Amino acid sequence: MFAIRPLRTAVIAAATLAAVLVPGVAAASDDDVPVNEYITLPKFCWFQFSGGRTAGLDVGPEANVTNCGPHMNHYCYGLLDLQRSKKAKTLDDRKMLLGRARQHTVYTINGMKQDGTFATCSITPHVEGTMRSINLQMQIYNIKTK
Repeated sequence: MFAIRPLRTAVIAAATLAAVLVPGVAAASDDDVPVNEYITLPKFCWFQFSGGRTAGLDVGPEANVTNCGPHMNHYCYGLLDLQRSKKAKTLDDRKMLLGRARQHTVYTINGMKQDGTFATCSITPHVEGTMRSINLQMQIYNIKTK
């Protein structure tokens, strides 16, 4: 019998390797995120950055976000900026990316509160943890919030 799990792992590995090795595969915008970046984000972000093409990827139940409202569309961008800030080569880039990560995450939290979904959203603890992580990074790098 053919094993599905190893095939999915091979597909993910091949896609990641292709994105790293193929010249010119870099994010041209926030809507053009290479697979080697978004594959390291939580699975609930994969659909957003893959253009809806998650066939063959083992997304499973972790990909489902429930009872969160419409403001969640910014959250994965915040996670992406936070991830990128950790790899930034300059302090200015790190500050800019952390600022954007904070903006997206604050937008998400405020939106959930405004919509009354903060208490019911399936990933509220994740969002809160991300906000704590962003605030800590901003404190470490002495970045003031506006």
